[in-house]
Amino acid sequence: MARTYLSTDDPIVALATPPGTGALAIIRCSGRDAIERCAKCFSRPSALRAASGYQMVHGFVLDPETKDRIDEVMAAVYRAPHSFTGEDSVELSCHGSPAIAMRIEEALQKAGFVPALRGEFTFRAFLHGKADLVQAEAIDELVRSPADSAREAALARLGGELSARFASIRNEMLDILAECEAMLDYPEDEGVEQSSIWAARLRALQGELATLADTYRAGRLREEGALVVVAGRPNAGKSSLFNSLVREERAIVSPEPGTTRDWLESWLEIEGYAVRLVDTAGLRQGKSEMEEEGVRRARELVERADVVVYLVDGVEGLNEEDGIFLAHEPGAIRVWNKIDKPDCKLVPEAWLGVSAKKAVNLGVLRNEIVSRLQAQSGLDRAYGKTSKVPQSKLPRTRPMGTEAHESQLLGPGTRHAGTEAEVLIASKRQKDLVDACLRSVAEAIAGIEAGFPLDAISVSLHEAADALGQITGEIGGEEVFERIFGSFCLGK
Repeated sequence: MARTYLSTDDPIVALATPPGTGALAIIRCSGRDAIERCAKCFSRPSALRAASGYQMVHGFVLDPETKDRIDEVMAAVYRAPHSFTGEDSVELSCHGSPAIAMRIEEALQKAGFVPALRGEFTFRAFLHGKADLVQAEAIDELVRSPADSAREAALARLGGELSARFASIRNEMLDILAECEAMLDYPEDEGVEQSSIWAARLRALQGELATLADTYRAGRLREEGALVVVAGRPNAGKSSLFNSLVREERAIVSPEPGTTRDWLESWLEIEGYAVRLVDTAGLRQGKSEMEEEGVRRARELVERADVVVYLVDGVEGLNEEDGIFLAHEPGAIRVWNKIDKPDCKLVPEAWLGVSAKKAVNLGVLRNEIVSRLQAQSGLDRAYGKTSKVPQSKLPRTRPMGTEAHESQLLGPGTRHAGTEAEVLIASKRQKDLVDACLRSVAEAIAGIEAGFPLDAISVSLHEAADALGQITGEIGGEEVFERIFGSFCLGK
């Protein structure tokens, strides 16, 4: 029978560091009798068994059957419930040879461990109340964060701020539901005045939920990165600008128009944002089938772009093709290139003058790109650049990590030092559930205003509260767990 995330009696093992050669590798073990099972594969079993939590023990990993030495290691011991998973755990730091890591895993499996599923360590942390589902997803987002802004946003979610918002909204929703159901039991107390109070409270919750839903674009922008497309007529200097921004010679630079016939791309970080920068073919009527295909692809990329940077050759100036493009893309950043040339025309109003070849004013261009990304994220419309949650509102789940390193040093619910990130939704699962909750709240408000029976309003309130409960994991099932944790890397 295949193992599932609910096979929680199985002690699990997995490589926690990336596969391949490195200075060190870490093999994680967790579950029932984890320390005793590791002791069967350890050269100093008594020392490992006697180790207190958060203690390191030096020794050798042995094959439990042949007693052959496999590698010299440091074993970090964590005792339940004070561990990442909430179970007894051991982390073995060995030399970073793939062959060594494989042999150690094989030895541990002989001692009774089974290979962990993707994200199974984090699932057990969730199961033992170390994190809710929002924080669990934040762990995966933190591991995969492509840039500093994504790291900060994921770290804020991991600290429990987003969970606290959802918990506060759900608690208020449950209070209204309880009052509604109490009135169902005692209909003689029913009154229009009470219903109008519920409607007002629900509208306030509706506003909070809509604010959170509005952060999704910003969250995804930071989580997945932004597409920034450099467009313009042939020979406007797009490839030179691309090379200067990525600081390497990626694109062929030539005075001959039409040199770039396909698009080039490179990932870079601009002010904490992960940016996929794309250099496109010159926008004109192609002189060959190949060039025409390059132009077609360039137009497709422009349609999908988060930010378009449109270059004009300042020596040649504007022409009809430029006007047509800018009429179609009025939000493009307008860049007047080649200001280093003596015959360059004056930079028009609302244009940014640069020299792509000599990297003049590129810092200003970078700032403008960041400004456009921030504007698109909608954070100013939502609740500004930062959002703090009172300590009393933080959830009861502990911050992730060992308690020795986080809970004891920072205290439960304490923010990570230096973090002033926005509270953003980056998970489509969370966004879909917030939208479902908003629909149910709208139905409840409409029902109250239309004078519907209380039992119909109660159904809508139940659906709204359930949607919020699914976000944090208070309501869930195996299928949900598999969908969330199955996307994690092994050993996390």
